[in-house]
Amino acid sequence: MRLSTIERRLVWIGTALAGIVHLLVPGLLLRTARIGYRVTLAVDFRPRSGARGRVRAVGIGLLALAAVVRRLQR
Repeated sequence: MRLSTIERRLVWIGTALAGIVHLLVPGLLLRTARIGYRVTLAVDFRPRSGARGRVRAVGIGLLALAAVVRRLQR
């Protein structure tokens, strides 16, 4: 797949921003998931203990991925 310079930059920035959001506001993401599951799937979503830490771990993974994507763009 060929992406333009702007599209590649948007992928990098979007991945980095998603990682930052996961690190800074994991509770907000979990609440959003709870509402989304209830509204769209009619499912009661209850995060287990340690869910915030796992969301933050995903954020670290996203930031690492953003760094790799940025490196590959050069």
